[in-house]
Amino acid sequence: MKITISAIAMATALSTASVANAGVFDEAVLGDFSDDRFAPTVLDFELGSNIVTNEVINSNDLIDGDRDYYTFSLSAGESIDSITLVDASNPLGGFDATAFVGLAFDSIFDFDADTFDGPGLEGFVLTTSDLVGTNILSETSGGLASLGAGDYSLWIQQTGDALTSVSLNFNVVPAPSTGLALAAMGLITVRRRR
Repeated sequence: MKITISAIAMATALSTASVANAGVFDEAVLGDFSDDRFAPTVLDFELGSNIVTNEVINSNDLIDGDRDYYTFSLSAGESIDSITLVDASNPLGGFDATAFVGLAFDSIFDFDADTFDGPGLEGFVLTTSDLVGTNILSETSGGLASLGAGDYSLWIQQTGDALTSVSLNFNVVPAPSTGLALAAMGLITVRRRR
C-alpha cells in the first residue's frame, strides 16, 4: 500500500512539476490587444500560470476608446482550474478601477458590445480592487468549475474615462483524466520494479 501511495504522489509531482509560471502576456510589452471582436489577439497558453494584463479606457468611444479582445485554445489533456483576478487598478492613481470582463466559448466574440446583445457571452464579472485574489472562473463561465479543451475568448472594457489595468491569471493544468493516466503509469512502473 505504501508503494501505491508513493507512486501516486510521484505521478502527481511529475504532472505539476512543469506547472509553474508558463506565460506573461502584457499589453505594455506586446502592444495594444485587438479592438475587433471578430479578430481577437491570439495568446498561446501553456501549462501553468498564464498572466494576461490589459489596460482599457473609454471603451464606448469608437474613435479614442479602447476595448480589448483576446483568444486562446486548450488542447486535449489541458484544462483551466481557475481564473484569478491578480490586479484591478487605476495606473494614474484615480479611484475607478472597475472593468468589465466577459468570456465566450469560441475563438471570436459574437456578443455585440455596442448593442449589448447577441449570443456568445457565457458570463462576466465587474472587476474591483476588492476582488483581487478571487477566482472568477465560475462567474465568467456560467457556473463551471473548470474549462476543458476548446477555444475561448475574453472581452475587457472600461466605459469610464479612467484608465483601468486588469490582470488575470489563467491556471492551465493537465485535464483530470490526464492526471489519472499519469498516476496509473506510475503504479505500473512501481509494480514492474517489484
